[in-house]
Amino acid sequence: MPSEPAPTALDAAVSDLAARFRAALDPPERVGAPVDAPSLRARLDEPLPERGLPLEEVLPALAAAVAPGLVGTTDGGYLGYVTGGVLPAAAVAQAWAVAVDQNAGLWALSPAATELEQLTLRWLAELLELPHESATFTSGAAGANLVSLAVARHWVGTRDGVDVNENGVGGLDGLVVYGSTELHFTDVKALRTLGLGNRCLHPVPVDEAFRMDVTALRAAIAQDLESGRRPAIVIASSGSPNTGAADDLHALADICAEHRLWLHADAAFGAFFRLAEETAPLVDGLERADSVTVDGHKWLNLPNGIGFAFLRDAHLHHATFAGTAAYLTRAPDSGDDLHEYGIEASRPWRGAATWAALKSLGREGVAELVQRSCAVAHELGRLVEATPRLELTAPVVSCVTCFRYRPDGWPEGTRLDELNRAIQQRLAHDERVVATGGMLPSGYSLRPAIVNWRTSAAHVAALVEATVSAGDELAEAT
Repeated sequence: MPSEPAPTALDAAVSDLAARFRAALDPPERVGAPVDAPSLRARLDEPLPERGLPLEEVLPALAAAVAPGLVGTTDGGYLGYVTGGVLPAAAVAQAWAVAVDQNAGLWALSPAATELEQLTLRWLAELLELPHESATFTSGAAGANLVSLAVARHWVGTRDGVDVNENGVGGLDGLVVYGSTELHFTDVKALRTLGLGNRCLHPVPVDEAFRMDVTALRAAIAQDLESGRRPAIVIASSGSPNTGAADDLHALADICAEHRLWLHADAAFGAFFRLAEETAPLVDGLERADSVTVDGHKWLNLPNGIGFAFLRDAHLHHATFAGTAAYLTRAPDSGDDLHEYGIEASRPWRGAATWAALKSLGREGVAELVQRSCAVAHELGRLVEATPRLELTAPVVSCVTCFRYRPDGWPEGTRLDELNRAIQQRLAHDERVVATGGMLPSGYSLRPAIVNWRTSAAHVAALVEATVSAGDELAEAT
């Protein structure tokens, strides 16, 4: 069994960690990871050790083994997906929180962790003007969507006279969920996990601005009512990962009130639109949603695996997840046991890093980060429009800029899509800048998303240069 490490070994390990930790807080030497799966697996592959390494040798061995496969997501040149780079204050607090090993699932296990998380959620609700009758930390936006839609499912059961907790989802046959064709895949996964399945989803087309078509939604609801199905939930995209667009929340809230439907807003990064004058109108009405998802590793630049679910109805939230065991002894005068507000029992202390980020930035710092990110996205849009063979493929409305490389005379179609996919694959290994892509109605596009606190105009200029260089070379070879 493990023994208490010798003080000299512990000092050596902590000293080594401190040096590596400090270096990791600087911009990385490269952004893309120039490695493929077979070579990385071969590098890592070894038998399970029979004997353990000395403590001071473990971290050096780990760092050496994984080095080629580390992606420089903390660099301002990482523009893939919608991914921030962890703030130093959040990284330091997270490291400390791991060492003190608090379990935020039960108040008695850590009064401090529990109460700090409640405070931090209140700060976020105030910052983003969200409903805060109830809220919980989750394992990211995927976890927040799952929690929110579980509460929505419970509400629908109550509305329709079905005790979902007791009898399951069998009595909800014919339930319909509406989301646009921009709906995030984690919402779909949540519906599957909750036993509702893909067939419950009625996709609604988007308009020319990539927002859910409100007229089409009304027609879909009327069609389902006519066929005997039960409209139940509308999921709004409040910041589409593909384009940065946001659905008309007031219009959706009015429809939900008219038909007695639950409105869930997937605002993983779009909730922060509230903090910039030019983007705030995109999420006007967010406060009318019954549930809201927010992600921490996007604009708040927290470590991965931190999300938040905000619910309007505290009683319904608790009723959805309530349950305990005889051995979970409650302390006298204790607060809430947070495991009764989500699917996790034991929970890491996500509140420490979140508190540290908000404490280090303040309201003004978070707002400045959002405003600067959107300004850089618009600067990228201007660079694209000014650069021959590059063209925008969607309006720049927030922090996402969709564009593609298009040689003179090339029409839309498979050939152009494959060229831009090849450009993206080339950029995936670029040492200076990385961007990912996605399919839009016009075809495949690069879609850099700017939420990293380090990203500047210089990084998007480098992206334009790298895109043109790769496009010229690949088009010439085609």
